[in-house]
Amino acid sequence: MKPASPEPPGAPLNLLRQQLILAQVRIMELEDVRDELTPRLTETDKLLAAAQTLAEQKIEEADHLEKVRAELQAQCDHLRHMQHVTNEALNAARTESASHLARIGTLLPEIENLHTLIRQLAEADRQNLARISHLDVELQQARQESAARLERITQLDLEQRNLKASRSWRWTAWLRAIERILK
Repeated sequence: MKPASPEPPGAPLNLLRQQLILAQVRIMELEDVRDELTPRLTETDKLLAAAQTLAEQKIEEADHLEKVRAELQAQCDHLRHMQHVTNEALNAARTESASHLARIGTLLPEIENLHTLIRQLAEADRQNLARISHLDVELQQARQESAARLERITQLDLEQRNLKASRSWRWTAWLRAIERILK
């Protein structure tokens, strides 16, 4: 066989060979890039897995926080309701207190009048007690005097009975009868 004659440089076979060589070089370059990128890809996959895990945790935390927020909102609504009820009760108590204060204001002159009357009655009671004490002393004196007079009457009555029971009284009865007739 004949040695192959060199083909002209612009021949399709030479072009094809050049392209094949270029393609092989390009494949080798791509393999080098692949070899460089494989650890990075593995690392990126790990980072993506960690990011996915972190995202899932954050989603769970967000769900939990949403539940907590809903509970806090319910508590806040309840506290607002309680504040409203408390304010209404406070306003009612203030109104009632104001009416009581007004009533007290109207009662104060009456109370002052009653205090004056009580002082007057206490003074009258004090005077009455002094008068009663004085009358009690007089009553004691009157009782003593009455007891002394009763004793004197009893004594005189006894003397009179003794006198009328005597013989001389009986013998002088006719003289007393004449005296009564002459009067």
